[in-house]
Amino acid sequence: MMQKPEIILVDDHPLFRQVLKSFLSTENIATVIGEASNGMEFVQLLPVLKPDLVIMDIDMPVMNGLEAIQKALKLRPALKIVACTMFMEEESYSKMIETGVKGIILKSSDITEFEKAIKEVMMGNTFFPDRLLRSKNKVIVYPYL
Repeated sequence: MMQKPEIILVDDHPLFRQVLKSFLSTENIATVIGEASNGMEFVQLLPVLKPDLVIMDIDMPVMNGLEAIQKALKLRPALKIVACTMFMEEESYSKMIETGVKGIILKSSDITEFEKAIKEVMMGNTFFPDRLLRSKNKVIVYPYL
């Protein structure tokens, strides 16, 4: 049985963080050890907290998720990050993958997708739901994976 991961949630919407934190705790999927409302707060937390995984919003004020991911991976290259986004454009996914995320999940996904993403990334795999990898009925191949 896999040990329950310790997670930092980074999102500028407090309600989203509260609901996700409550779900992760209630379903015994993960322990939320920290929260941040923007990338700057997250980068400041990182030297203090040692998360196994980060769930990172991309579109945030002060410092966006892509910049925060770049800074975080310089501090901790092995950090596992799952991007959580509302973006649906192929170009956005490419940028996230190039930046170093190990998974992408849409905010419109159901809660079981979050659980799958966390488990897969914690096992050392990547998580990119099929609908993210398909565009006009053809598979998008990312050479960075």
